[in-house]
Amino acid sequence: MPSTHTDRYAISNATLKAGLLFTAVHAPTPLYYVFGDLKVLTPSEVQHYTAHAQQHGSGAWLLVSTRQAHAFDDVFNTPDARAA
Repeated sequence: MPSTHTDRYAISNATLKAGLLFTAVHAPTPLYYVFGDLKVLTPSEVQHYTAHAQQHGSGAWLLVSTRQAHAFDDVFNTPDARAA
């Protein structure tokens, strides 16, 4: 879930590294992070959105704005379901 005070997701740096390695080795298999509020980001999006952002003091967490995430249905709905 996003923070109730800052509207950001906290993603561990280790999770991001694992996701980027997975997508590199298993391309073109997609990988998505689905958060508790059913918003979606890919590892490359997390990396992009946090490249110039201030990182958590420990360096173990990356903070991404919830506004950057995609709605679950926008990503995973089939074209037939969207047309209905």
